Amino acid sequence: MFTKICKSTLWLLFMLTVAPVVLTSTARAQATIGAGDGKNTVSVDFYKVPPGRQDEWLALYKKSHYPIMQYQKAHGQVISETVYTRAIHQITPSWDFAIVIVSPPAEKRPKPEYTRSQLIRKLFPDIDEYVKGEKARWSLTVE
Repeated sequence: MFTKICKSTLWLLFMLTVAPVVLTSTARAQATIGAGDGKNTVSVDFYKVPPGRQDEWLALYKKSHYPIMQYQKAHGQVISETVYTRAIHQITPSWDFAIVIVSPPAEKRPKPEYTRSQLIRKLFPDIDEYVKGEKARWSLTVE
């Protein structure tokens, strides 16, 4: 069963990383006919951290970035955010976290109530603590 879950996870990640590249090249060729109009947008970000520091990175992510995503989800800017971790220790793929964010199409997305900096200041009144946490998280991010 573990192998089946691993294969399913790898297949999902393959589809989320390779398929958009292939589809994007096709979409670029068809951009003049409106391909992709009205479709949700998907972004996948990969993060690599030093060995043994994954829990620390994830705790910092949950503390300083996750509240922003929750706010954006509650206000229609983001449909979903999913954080994936590798199931086993291996050399490849070269990432520890994959974060998939699905957003509604730009034309259907409500206008944000706050700019990003205003939202951060609203959610994190102690801005110095927020900056300290984000600096710590990014100092752990190798790639």
